[in-house]
Amino acid sequence: MKKDFLEELDSELLWEDPIENTQPVVSQEEEKKQQQSVPVKEQIPQKERQKPSFPQKKFAQENRKESNDAGEWDDNTQFLSLKQTMMSNFPEVKFYLPAIRPGYTRFIPIGGNNETGAKNMNLFQYGDDILLVDCGIQFAEPDMLGANCSIPDISFLIPYKKNIKGLVITHAHLDHIGALKHILPALDFPTIYGTKLTIGIVKKWLEENKILHLQTFVEVNTDSNELISIWEHFKCEFFRVNHSVPDCAWVYITTPGWFKAVHTWDFKIDFAPEIDKPADLSRIWEYGRKWVTLFLSDSTGSTRKGFSTSEKHIGDTLEKIIAHHTKWRLIITIFSSWISRVQQIINACESHDKYVFLSGRSMVENVAISKELWYLKAKPGTIKKMSPKTTEGIPLEKQIIITTGSQWEEFSALSRMAEGKHASIEIMAGDTIIFSSSVVPWNERSVIWVINKLIRLGANVITKDDGEVHTGWHAFQEEQKIMLNLVQPKYFLPIYWDLYFRHVHKLTAMSMWMKEENILLLDNGNIVDFGPDQKVFKSKLKAPIQDIIIDGHGIGTATSHVIQAREKMMNAWVLVLLFKVDSKTKAILGPLKVESRGLVYLDEVRIIHKLIIKKAKSIYENTVKDVPEIEEKDLVKIIKSDLEAFLLQKIDRSPMVIPMVVEV
Repeated sequence: MKKDFLEELDSELLWEDPIENTQPVVSQEEEKKQQQSVPVKEQIPQKERQKPSFPQKKFAQENRKESNDAGEWDDNTQFLSLKQTMMSNFPEVKFYLPAIRPGYTRFIPIGGNNETGAKNMNLFQYGDDILLVDCGIQFAEPDMLGANCSIPDISFLIPYKKNIKGLVITHAHLDHIGALKHILPALDFPTIYGTKLTIGIVKKWLEENKILHLQTFVEVNTDSNELISIWEHFKCEFFRVNHSVPDCAWVYITTPGWFKAVHTWDFKIDFAPEIDKPADLSRIWEYGRKWVTLFLSDSTGSTRKGFSTSEKHIGDTLEKIIAHHTKWRLIITIFSSWISRVQQIINACESHDKYVFLSGRSMVENVAISKELWYLKAKPGTIKKMSPKTTEGIPLEKQIIITTGSQWEEFSALSRMAEGKHASIEIMAGDTIIFSSSVVPWNERSVIWVINKLIRLGANVITKDDGEVHTGWHAFQEEQKIMLNLVQPKYFLPIYWDLYFRHVHKLTAMSMWMKEENILLLDNGNIVDFGPDQKVFKSKLKAPIQDIIIDGHGIGTATSHVIQAREKMMNAWVLVLLFKVDSKTKAILGPLKVESRGLVYLDEVRIIHKLIIKKAKSIYENTVKDVPEIEEKDLVKIIKSDLEAFLLQKIDRSPMVIPMVVEV
């Protein structure tokens, strides 16, 4: 797949190999025929018709074929099987959804309503059928202590996985697709519905994690007015909106009876987008005329007055910079999914006889997919992968490098440049670096750290504070007002981001015509039922939503003993003691071994370690003398507790004490 692009065997990209189609992408018409061909009562869930349960046995059998010895598992096969199991091993919870009354439609926000714009996921239910929307991640916050990211908690849904009839993906940002590799296996791979580019990027995401062959897709068209039936109870219509990644979709969801919802997720109103057509406002107005029960709308830009800046202005600014850049290299850092920004840079480079070089794996892959699907256009030879070979003979001022790392992702291309560890790029005095992006909240300090590093290396740095090199992805207040006036909903639900942003969005709606009692502010896990009598019932029960973290290949909770131990080690240091004792007499044999990390300074080591050894021996001997038959686990607890109290009293420090008793 895109061998020339990924391996950089030639000096330009040929874009000839099609995306591997290891699973069928079903058209809307074919999906409809398949569903109509089987009586509703006899329909077998699609996951049961098309694929086996996941993961361990099936996965192991398939990977056994790749083993060096066809009759045995090798270590690598066992590891891959274990990895896949760990990736979808959600905690068990004892919770049952309350019974839903006939004719009612249920809504539960699973993720995205208590976070800073991340791990988005919502649930709709009618009867026994469930429809999910989006499946994203949240990048690790400081209190996650070594974890990679956080994902929606679908633990309570696992017993209901046979009831899940589909998963709608609105667009291909990680905060909407990043958790798929964990959640799809846990929910037995429900069919994914999405637009062409969204499915293309999702397929690559799943292919990397070796689960693409288990997944089924249905491709939707945002220019079609057809309602797509998702099994018996859900009908969905997808329509065009604008965001930072092309081919985004809003979803119009209906269930039997009067319930009709418009689900926006991320959007802005841009009358001059680079790649997409402008949002289809006339169709949105038509929904408002039909009646909309519930309008779920993006609150990210709710604190910003006026209108967001059009991509057209950003493109004009970047073109001027590229046109007038005549010394050294120009490096532009953006999110890898911002394909429209890449197109703007390509257009400017082609107009001024310059070349685009791509740096960062996700940037290379997303551009490849977008070019393959004709969302991105470039003349042969304009785009190259960054390497010493491809830049050979090209003047520095003609090299326009697009790179990942605008948020200081630890191993991103820009971060490696700042550290002097990039394989192909060494920052030189005179290089210009443009941050064509906003900083994710809580990440400002890390981004400033990268900027400082780049400046020390002699680079010139340009951010959005220095000129119009970036615009927001989300609607400002006036755009939010336009959408509310077009949709005219009965009930309004501000979604996305912290309560403060959603509250401001609520105030904007109230400043127009919305009644306060018809505006819902929900937390993740709230259960709300919409009745055929146009009444809303909010359950006193709440789905148990925990902070689920991804730590390497495994899943845990932010409140687990692992994170608690890391927090204690971070704040209180570590002290390890090894007691070697006689198995019969329990007497200590030889000196105690002591190792400490972060506890004592160099000039304190001798005296404090001496105090620790003396006290530890005393605790051990007195305890064994008083309770000769004491079990080892109880003995360790006493040593730990007494020694922690001793150190707090003597040196006013509280390390994590780890005693170990080895019998000889």
